Amino acid sequence: MRSGWSLVEVLIAAGVIVIAFIPLVNLVSTNAVSTAKMGYYSMASGVLTKFMEEVKHVPFSRYQTECPELSGGTPIKVPEKFFPDTIASLNELKKDKEFWLEHSMKAAKNEYGQLVEIAFTCEIRWHEKGDKSATGQEERKLRDYALIFNPESRY
Repeated sequence: MRSGWSLVEVLIAAGVIVIAFIPLVNLVSTNAVSTAKMGYYSMASGVLTKFMEEVKHVPFSRYQTECPELSGGTPIKVPEKFFPDTIASLNELKKDKEFWLEHSMKAAKNEYGQLVEIAFTCEIRWHEKGDKSATGQEERKLRDYALIFNPESRY
């Protein structure tokens, strides 16, 4: 009688081990993709939050004096001078991933013609792979809304 393992037994054992590890390898790669996607959502959420905080903390009177077209009641783009930190963050993120913002603001007046509130809308977009010009990629996006009130107006 011989002791030890034959080559066939070793190959069968190795095959069983390889087959058992295939689901684990798939699980690890799926987790890596999910982690990357969640990282992009986290970055986008941070930029979106930064944008909203910047535009909400600009004094209402500054919007009134520097954006006279607000009194028309139609949505307009938020001037870039009101969110410089957000622009700096977007430029910094371009090293890893390109995000782009779509934003607007719209004012409402009371019966006295005073601006009562400004509604801000912002949407940040990106592609999972590639930049803004990537055509075959699904576009991801997050949206946020904010409303600021004029403390000097009468309701």
